[in-house]
Amino acid sequence: MKQIKLHQMILAAISGAVLFTVPVGAETALDPAPEIKPAQANGQKVLFDNTHAQTAGAADWVIDGAFSDFGNGLAEKGFYVKELRKKTPITLEDLKGYDVFVLPEANVPYKVSEQNAIEEYVANGGAVFYISDHYNADRNKNRIDASEAFNGYRRGAFEDMTKDMSTEEKNSEAMQGVESSDWLSETFGVRFRYNGLDNISDSSKWILHDAFGILEGVQSVGLHAGSTVAITDPTRAKGLIYPPTGLTSSANKWGPSVDQGVYNGGGVEEGAYVAISKKEKGKAAFIGDSSPVEDSTPKYKRDENGKNKKTYDGWKEKDDAKLLVNLVEWLSQKEDYDTFDKMGIQLSSKTVLHDFEEPSKSTEPQREPWAAPAAGFKWYDESTFAPGSYGSTSNAEIPSTGNVSLVVDTKPEAKKENKALVKVTGLAPNAVADGYQLGLYTPTAQNGFTQGSQVAKTKVGDGEWLPIGYSEKFSVQADSKGNAEQVVYFSTEFEGNYNIRVKQNKDNIVTNPITILPLSETPVDPEVPTDDANYNVKGEIVFEKNDGSVKPIDPENPKEDMTPLNPDGSEATSPAGGLLSVDYASSFAFGKQSIENKNMLYGAQPQQFKASDSLRGNYVQVSDRRGTNAGWVLSIVQNDQFKTAKNDVLTGAKLYLGNGALNSPNMTEEGFKPELAPVNFVKDLSLASEKVTGGLELIPGQTSIIMSADKGKGTGTWTLSYGQTKDKNIGVMGANEPTKASVLLSIPSSSNPVSSSYESTLTYRLSMVPTP
Repeated sequence: MKQIKLHQMILAAISGAVLFTVPVGAETALDPAPEIKPAQANGQKVLFDNTHAQTAGAADWVIDGAFSDFGNGLAEKGFYVKELRKKTPITLEDLKGYDVFVLPEANVPYKVSEQNAIEEYVANGGAVFYISDHYNADRNKNRIDASEAFNGYRRGAFEDMTKDMSTEEKNSEAMQGVESSDWLSETFGVRFRYNGLDNISDSSKWILHDAFGILEGVQSVGLHAGSTVAITDPTRAKGLIYPPTGLTSSANKWGPSVDQGVYNGGGVEEGAYVAISKKEKGKAAFIGDSSPVEDSTPKYKRDENGKNKKTYDGWKEKDDAKLLVNLVEWLSQKEDYDTFDKMGIQLSSKTVLHDFEEPSKSTEPQREPWAAPAAGFKWYDESTFAPGSYGSTSNAEIPSTGNVSLVVDTKPEAKKENKALVKVTGLAPNAVADGYQLGLYTPTAQNGFTQGSQVAKTKVGDGEWLPIGYSEKFSVQADSKGNAEQVVYFSTEFEGNYNIRVKQNKDNIVTNPITILPLSETPVDPEVPTDDANYNVKGEIVFEKNDGSVKPIDPENPKEDMTPLNPDGSEATSPAGGLLSVDYASSFAFGKQSIENKNMLYGAQPQQFKASDSLRGNYVQVSDRRGTNAGWVLSIVQNDQFKTAKNDVLTGAKLYLGNGALNSPNMTEEGFKPELAPVNFVKDLSLASEKVTGGLELIPGQTSIIMSADKGKGTGTWTLSYGQTKDKNIGVMGANEPTKASVLLSIPSSSNPVSSSYESTLTYRLSMVPTP
């Protein structure tokens, strides 16, 4: 029998840091590297690689560019963050002073000496974080993308990574000391697959296999053209997040994919989107897309042509930021175990691969590179890089473009003068940027205009109205802070759904949708009554604080009060109460069982009630009567492993919670809004061939969030039950039928129990701190 102690804990969280970066105007590896110093240091340091073309093409994966949100997010947690910037290969000396080494998308391969340095660094207790992308995300058109650079071999060129390269490319410094091998799999037990997933809807459910609390506060993540990680050695590698099931090549492959894009229909079979690994004293983490990491503040120009880069705010999407910080925090913790099978966690299944994924049998589905480089551009020669790109040695003037945004009248109307404000930031102080134009066009044929036709007359500032078409070109001059703006007026003949665009010379800078409304009539103000027509009355009600205990309710009929019974038949005691309270939680009883010399699963018996024949799933009940709408978090921790009164430990025993179901009196009321309910983190649990899939595995000593309510949510009384009677998964009285239970206890054959009672104490903690 297992006893549960309930504690109401009010936790106060203090966060915040004054962050600053060392001002760096560097453009090459010879300039000082940027760094971010935390306001309150935690004593740990993170290094970001920028020695393998991390700024090639549209990428800008540097801590003072489009990875700045990530860098600053780590600094807010106390990490010191710095960029690795040099022209020579990575050595152990570069890494050994840092706790975590982050490797954003690499576009040139790692030399054998660098692989050896990374391997030794991890074996000695360091940690690495590989951020990859989909196959053929070849930013600098050298035939090698990040997944290939990380894996250690090029698809279709396992024998020779320089296959089809020119003599000049083969002899370049970047390709010296490079040898093809299945290095990542041999070193960490994972391999990036060459698939290309995309178009995963917000309603799709990611498959979460948490371990070590890394996924606390994580429910959904972003993926925009990405890949997965094959688990090749489950003792060393574990998948944490898998893509949703039911993916198809027709609906979910990245458009330009050179093969089927989706390899195994999604789910666990597709491979892990996020994975971790353990090697000797060190650790590793992997993610198959850079989209969740990037933000919209690129620093450099494109190396091939000098054009502006466009990056996106993936860091702010879904739970991406929480996931990434959690990963780095886990990576930074020093732990001596060398494989996951020694930690009592559920191991991942080995990913089943296609024959064409065997490195030596891989083929190149389409000739590489995917497009010809611009004339004169050589990916291996920085002297050919465009001005303003990282590594460029050109002294040519960089065109002033700045960052352009548009502010338009809130309700623009047809046949009326409407105003658009073109705002330009990020220019050099007092600099002049020119060549801008504004226009409106049809995204689809409408109102007699063909698709792509200009539809608006324009006027720049106090100038003259021009006929339908782009405005005249205009320039802006920045103030001392590098900011400038220009008003442009526009007028259309017809209402409709159009696009409004700002371009600079031939480059499209900003394109936004815009709805033009019909011309409205001049409104007539209604007659306003005089004060003499008013008569004021008052309504009043007085509330008194009620912080007594809340009675337990039926988790399936929440308007009915119940008296729960403990497994021994005694009445459960009432807690002390309070405005934020844990009102009740079931104890888990697995009955009397015979000792078996094999792996066994036991299902907890259901919850019983006084003077009632009703049986329910084991459950926990919380109430928020504070009236502040401040939010809360409910977590559970198994304080210790199952053991006897003589401290005989049930080694390897695992406790699972699953099939969480929310209920509340609020949900029975008319007009209840589902979005005001708390979030349930106890996922569905299933059992096949005595293997538990899904649910929440409780690891002794590790806290797991099971329910949370953001600000404005989760008020009143709420229950979270493990299973429901309608699903026939609440457990069976007097019998062990784990397939019909939602609280499971797994005991391996090696546990060797003695004839005695084993108990473990669990604690529910209710905190007034909402999840990030």
